[in-house]
Amino acid sequence: MQTSMSTPRTATASRLAGAALLALTLAAGTAAAATAATDPVLRPWPAAQATPPLKLVGLDGQPWDLAQLRGKVVVVNFWASWCGPCVAELPVLGALAQRPAWRDRVAVVGVNYKESLDTIQAFSAGRAFAYPVLRDRSGEMFKAWTAGVMPTTIVVDRKGRARWRSVGEIGAGDSGLQRSIDALLAE
Repeated sequence: MQTSMSTPRTATASRLAGAALLALTLAAGTAAAATAATDPVLRPWPAAQATPPLKLVGLDGQPWDLAQLRGKVVVVNFWASWCGPCVAELPVLGALAQRPAWRDRVAVVGVNYKESLDTIQAFSAGRAFAYPVLRDRSGEMFKAWTAGVMPTTIVVDRKGRARWRSVGEIGAGDSGLQRSIDALLAE
């Protein structure tokens, strides 16, 4: 009868091979997670999830209610000034808000997550927002509308139903959001 005995040399080689495999697996997983975080995917709003109400106050102090925009497609973007991808996509959202073909048919609104009015105003001082910015002081709207990731952008149809959600930065060349808006306008 022959027994297999592990020598210190083979045991060490085996541990090194296992560690190398683990390192490669973790590196691949980290790269995939990083790609997923920077590559937004437009996904349908979960069918079983009702569209939450969205009633907040704008930077101007005026109340704002999503229900008042029935008849328009509404793009709702959750952001914060400390979120790099959020800041990077602001010009893209501004361009969407000013698109001539969508005038009076599409509204874009930014929802700031839990920052003070002073912080938002200081951040906004050097930027011209082409759309209203609302304050989610408590973070309750963020919890109701998102999966807890910023930035998150939701597209609401003309009947007031959330239809699409994009998690992550929307890049300048992203056409998925524009196609989803066009499709909802055609309904």
